[in-house]
Amino acid sequence: MFKPLAALIAATTFAVPSLAKVDAGTPYLLQTLAEYGITIHYNPSDCNQGFAGRYSTNKIMTLCYTGQPTAFDHDTVRHETMHVLQHCAALRRGNTRGIVPLAINEDERNQWVSSVLRSGQITEIKETYPVRAHQIELEAFAAATHYSASDLTKLIKSWCIKSIPK
Repeated sequence: MFKPLAALIAATTFAVPSLAKVDAGTPYLLQTLAEYGITIHYNPSDCNQGFAGRYSTNKIMTLCYTGQPTAFDHDTVRHETMHVLQHCAALRRGNTRGIVPLAINEDERNQWVSSVLRSGQITEIKETYPVRAHQIELEAFAAATHYSASDLTKLIKSWCIKSIPK
């Protein structure tokens, strides 16, 4: 039986993709996320549960890292940002309770994922996450590898709706 905590822990054990990089655009991406109403928690106490990051549909992104952020940490920001985009896509499509893949056509999405991720990475993701999360996670892992922080900033601005300041 799938255990959510086990998936979170396993997600942190993925090898850093060969294209993982420290991305100079990450600070601006994080600033843009905040401007669009995403609350970002850095290293909260539950980070010791073994996950590198997460995003929830209550617009909270959690990022866990130790010391100076590494290429893996920048990759995590891009991955979690893709989940933000998937949430924005769901909202634009009338789904107010979840996240959906950004790319609608499953065949095209799978072809793109296969061109970005190694087959071993795809297998590991599918073994880690429940079937209902495969498409969302595959797209997020591929996006973290394929897109720069600057690319994702542009996508946030085109897919998401800015929150009204309180």
